[in-house]
Amino acid sequence: MLDLDLPRKSALLQLPVLLRNTPAGKATYTKLALWDTGAEMSGLSEELATWLQLELRDVGMYMQSASETVPVKVANCQFELPSGETFEQDVLILPTNDTPVIVGMDIIKQGFFSLRPEDDILHFHYELI
Repeated sequence: MLDLDLPRKSALLQLPVLLRNTPAGKATYTKLALWDTGAEMSGLSEELATWLQLELRDVGMYMQSASETVPVKVANCQFELPSGETFEQDVLILPTNDTPVIVGMDIIKQGFFSLRPEDDILHFHYELI
């Protein structure tokens, strides 16, 4: 179970995550991840995937950017939340570094997620089902 108090004025919901390349057993990286209920799949920037030495696979997927449709690859990566819950799965490798880590509905829907506003903070709660 994960309970965090976040600044209410923030326009983005960002949580710390630990990323691991478990097959290689080499690289770990802690980064703030955008908790994005509008994303079907979780994703990493191409730059971060390279740093983590993830094995990229072409699976014939495409993503619509602001100006064009671009091919995207996938890779297996482990996400660990601050409370210790881990999720090892395929993630999209995003061609941009604007948001290096996105936690999408593939992870979010595995648990119960809620936000409760109070004064200047948001109480964030996530619990595996």
